[in-house]
Parts: sequence; C-alpha cells; structure tokens
Amino acid sequence: MVFTRHGLLPYTLAASLLLSGPSQAVISTWTNSAGQGFQAQLVRVDGANAIFTLEGGRAFTCPLANLSASDQVRARNHRVAPPPTGGGDTPGAPSQASSNLGYAWPREIRMDGSSQSKVISEDPKKNVFIYESPHYRFTSNVRLTSDVLRNFAMMFETTWKYATSIPLGLDGGTPRQGRLDILLFETKEQYLAAGGRAGSAACYSPGSGAVLTPLDSLGLRKTPTGFSIDTTATNSVLIHELTHQVTPRSYMSPALRNGWFVEGLAEYICTTPYSWGYFRPDPYGNAVLAFVTAYGEDKKNGRALGAKISAPHLRQFMQMDYDNFAGPKGNLHYGLGLLLTHYFLHMEGGGRSQPMTAYLKGIRSGSTGDAALAPLLGGSTYERLEADFADAWRKKGLEITFE
Repeated sequence: MVFTRHGLLPYTLAASLLLSGPSQAVISTWTNSAGQGFQAQLVRVDGANAIFTLEGGRAFTCPLANLSASDQVRARNHRVAPPPTGGGDTPGAPSQASSNLGYAWPREIRMDGSSQSKVISEDPKKNVFIYESPHYRFTSNVRLTSDVLRNFAMMFETTWKYATSIPLGLDGGTPRQGRLDILLFETKEQYLAAGGRAGSAACYSPGSGAVLTPLDSLGLRKTPTGFSIDTTATNSVLIHELTHQVTPRSYMSPALRNGWFVEGLAEYICTTPYSWGYFRPDPYGNAVLAFVTAYGEDKKNGRALGAKISAPHLRQFMQMDYDNFAGPKGNLHYGLGLLLTHYFLHMEGGGRSQPMTAYLKGIRSGSTGDAALAPLLGGSTYERLEADFADAWRKKGLEITFE
C-alpha cells in the first residue's frame, strides 16, 4: 500500500504517455469570505465548489461559500477556459503557499449525476485502449465496457473531488493535457512486469506520475464474456494510491523523513466511509479506530492492531526514514501514522487543525527537519505530544504506550 519509487512504464503503453508543456493561464485576484486575497485562474464551477489553478498549474478546490459574496456571483457567471494542460506539482517549480490551506472542512463530498467518461481510442492489434473522465486518462491493455468504465470512473472522480476539497493543499500530480494517468492491466503478471510493486494491489510511480493497477484491484473479475463488477470487492488500496498521486511532491521530500504523514494521509482518505459517488468525512475517528484496531467498518480490511498498541516514541517515529517506516513493522507504522494524522486534523486544538496547516505551509516553503516539525509541537515537547496524543485516543477506547 505504498507508492513505488521507480518510474517504469509498461512497454505496450509507454508510447502513449507523451508529455506536453503547460499552457498559459489567465490569473486574476479573488477574495475569500475572510477578506484575504489570492491569485488564481478559475477553471470551472463544480456544484458547490469552484476549481482554481495557480500559476505553475497546481489545482485546488474552494467551496463557493468560502468566497466573498461578490466573488461567488463572479464565479458562477464567469465563462471559464478549458482545463490547463501540463502543470501539476512539477519538480523545481516554486511553492504556491496559498492553495486551500486553512479553509473549512467539508461535511460531505458527493458527485452530482453520473461521472462522464468516454472512449478516446481502441486498438486491439496493439492492445492499447484509452478512455477519459474529466480528470483522468485510463490507458488499458484490454477493452473496457461502458458499464465498467462508468462505474470505476465514478470512484476515481469522487476520490479526486474529495482529496482536492479537504483543506490540505492536495494540488499535486503530473497531468498531461489536464488529466492524470491511470495504467490498467488485465493480469497481475502484466502489472508486475510494468513496474508494479510486488505484493501490492496498486501503486503510484512518482517517476511517471501514473497510478498502476491490475483490473482485479478495481473490483473487476474476468468472466467468459468479459469483465464484470465484483460488488464484494473494496477499492481502499486504490484510493490510497490516488491520494499519493495528488499529494504535492514537496510533501513527499525524502529530506522530511515524514512517512507517518504521507502514508497516514493516504490511509486517512481511503478509510473515509465511501459509497457510490459519496464520501462521508469522519472527524470523530470511528472509521479510523475500526480500521486500525480491527478490520474496518466494512470488515474487509484493516490493520488489526488491537485496542492496546505499543508504539515507538514520537521523536523517533516522526523522523523515521522511509525504508524503516515501511519495513518489518510497516503494519504498525501505517496504523500509527493514520492515528497521528487524524489527531492533528481533528483532535488537537479543538479540531481546528491549525498546527497541521502551519506544518504544510512550512514544508511547501522548503522547511525540513526540526524546523518543519516545530508547528506540530507548538512550542512544547515530544513527551507532551505523546501524552496528549495518547489521552485523545484513550477517550475512544484505544490504549497507546511508547517504548
């Protein structure tokens, strides 16, 4: 359930991944409901949200209610341009600290109507089949039926909407012509040959910016007449990797040694209760608790760490290199990362997530090491953080000790 650090591409699909440069954006000044101004291009209005891009191509979602009254009218009446090409969280690009950090947390994320998807090209001789939804390009080595495409495009698009709506600045990704790449494989063997991580159901490749997955990880099963939808399957692993895909690379810098947050964030999103076209954020942490201690609310997956957890001290854990984080104790570390991420988002400081916002603004500006972690400590000590963190989860029936 972690992203792969290599950039391998399947030989049958690599030819279709031709990078294109960013287009010129029309940037203007907008004002939020608190009177703060920001520079961005309005891409479109999507239901109750306005989708903006910043200079450099990063996209973020802002609830219309969080804009000033005049800009709400302006957004609804604005004739928007097509989505920008290229862009994304490009290595070396300047940090854009405004994003949606500090905005209100959404109560729900819902897709209105069906998610639009279409066939771009199908070449049975080359085994290259390309499909698109508003934010994704799916390149498969087997043909997909319209029913299959419609069903999983809905899940992808709802995940994108949820990830970019929560106020954590998830405006990364490497889009081509305005879309993120998903590479689909008929078999697990083809997925592994293309660079998929052994033992994984899906993976994100930072080198290519694509998410790779075999079709059975999408809840599909092969039948004599083609692929059909397995309604008993879960897509949590795939949602985890889609989160990595839109996470800014500044958040993933090896210098940060913050696997607890990178993986904790992806676990947080994939454990959020989801049903067709609908995410229900869980600030109370009931879904998180069920996932970490047992097998989740759906009883299909989970860390199963039990109600008593022995954890490494937070000073060590929050600065652990990635190889150790994902090593033999990876199951424990992923669960603890999820608990810690949820704590900073919804438990600490009355659930206002101000230290997390400051932490993310700092790493977007280049902070590393102790300087990056300072906002999360709030001028206190790791020992105090351990006590507060353990106490918050103890109130929900989970005992955490440190050794």
